[in-house]
Amino acid sequence: MENFVVVGKIVDTFGLNQDLKVEAYLPQKEWKNIRRVFFKKRGGDYIPFEVEKVKVHGKRWIILKLKDINSQEKAKKFVGAKVFLLSEELPKRKEGEYYFFELEGLEVRSDGGKYLGKVSGVVEVKDSLYLEVDGGKVLIPFKKVFVLDVKPEEGYLVVASTLEELFNL
Repeated sequence: MENFVVVGKIVDTFGLNQDLKVEAYLPQKEWKNIRRVFFKKRGGDYIPFEVEKVKVHGKRWIILKLKDINSQEKAKKFVGAKVFLLSEELPKRKEGEYYFFELEGLEVRSDGGKYLGKVSGVVEVKDSLYLEVDGGKVLIPFKKVFVLDVKPEEGYLVVASTLEELFNL
């Protein structure tokens, strides 16, 4: 079975060339090698589109030109759609790097073994990442001093026991 991962959201059309303005969920530099994306029909299948051109726009946007999207009318139909990749086509990560979807749902344990909650999301504020635990009850800076080990294959991550007091408020 194929697994798809959301890598962006189409927020608007761009220019006169039927380009799509995408809010990028992947780092911008990772988009340069993407040659195929998928959109999902409501209640339907994932539809592949060949990427003709990718351009970085500002600090968080990507401009996508897709083959066969050759009118403003066609392009506008995709506004609001999420952009997917097959999980095996995701750019390779370096050691110690994780995709947000790999962190979401992980149990949070202290280095003393105490269960503290579950990662419900990843929040980006300026240039820092925070793990949102139990729907925002606690935010943990995603830094090595606080997050000691990440084990997505085993379903948990380990944080410094000094953070335990945040969970007892």
